[in-house]
Amino acid sequence: MTTPDTLDLSSLSEDDRLSFYGALFAMSAADRDMDESEDDRIFESLDLGDLSGDARKRVFRLAIQPPPLERCLLQFKDHDVELRRALMLNLLDVVLADGVIEPGEHVGLHEAREVLGLDRDDVAGLHDVAFGVQQATDAVRRPIRPAPLSV
Repeated sequence: MTTPDTLDLSSLSEDDRLSFYGALFAMSAADRDMDESEDDRIFESLDLGDLSGDARKRVFRLAIQPPPLERCLLQFKDHDVELRRALMLNLLDVVLADGVIEPGEHVGLHEAREVLGLDRDDVAGLHDVAFGVQQATDAVRRPIRPAPLSV
């Protein structure tokens, strides 16, 4: 498997970046248990370098008390499909970090697919990519970016 490219979130607004990170933390908490391996995966994805001091504090508050998943997802409802796919891929990456998709996580992933307007086949392909990343021995820099949709 080819190691996926790293997703650059620096062009997003602070609010969008906070929603992206919030969605990852919310997904980790979807099974009512924020697993350490899932949280470690999220912290690998955080790039706080160019965020304001207030935004950095808000990210750490998200880690302690994740927001509702749907609220974070709705922030991306009208964004381009590549960003929505990237968010879905990273949600899958978090869920697979502990090797088990719990029932609450299944519900969260279904909700994400619906809100982000992605079709089942595309999400199945993203799942395969995320699973492959879990198996990769190469260093993976997160957040990960899916290959563009072929037209």
